[in-house]
Amino acid sequence: MGESDYCTILVGSLRKGSLNRAAARSAVRYLHNQFTIHQPDLSQIPLFNQDLEELGDPEAVTRLKDAVDESKLVLCFSPEYNYSTPGLLKNAIDWLSRPFRSGSLVGRSVGIASVTPGSRGGENAREHLLQTFGVLTEHLYRVTLGIPGVTELDDGFLPEHAEQLLRPWLDDVIKFSTQDPHIRP
Repeated sequence: MGESDYCTILVGSLRKGSLNRAAARSAVRYLHNQFTIHQPDLSQIPLFNQDLEELGDPEAVTRLKDAVDESKLVLCFSPEYNYSTPGLLKNAIDWLSRPFRSGSLVGRSVGIASVTPGSRGGENAREHLLQTFGVLTEHLYRVTLGIPGVTELDDGFLPEHAEQLLRPWLDDVIKFSTQDPHIRP
């Protein structure tokens, strides 16, 4: 299989009933015929520390980087914590950015989504992730997806009204991932 057959999904929440974890499950269900999906366990990633990095990447970090290195597409589902990105996700991105200017995200298409019970769909988290990913890959899909007003899940997946927003966005991100990295939406 080539790199275009793989997609890595990063989820910025550890909570079992997380809306963004449910969005990731919905994405896996929708994409399973198009991609082999990697979904690394970010809870196993130690806090970034350059001293630790100099000793060699910890095993969990190596698995994370290998998953992203193998993938053409990286999807990020993140809640908004205190008007920003959760530390769990930011830490994983910090590891993926290393070594500087040649980290695992270089050359990868990245899409960013957030599902929230509030009315703004994680707008601040999505904006901060755009800033961060914007310096780590030249192929960032800048049309983020915010799905507001989700308060209940449907058997661990997003409710149908939210899935109706997710599916076309996923189609657009996939289409974008096949384009020349210098073309922006």
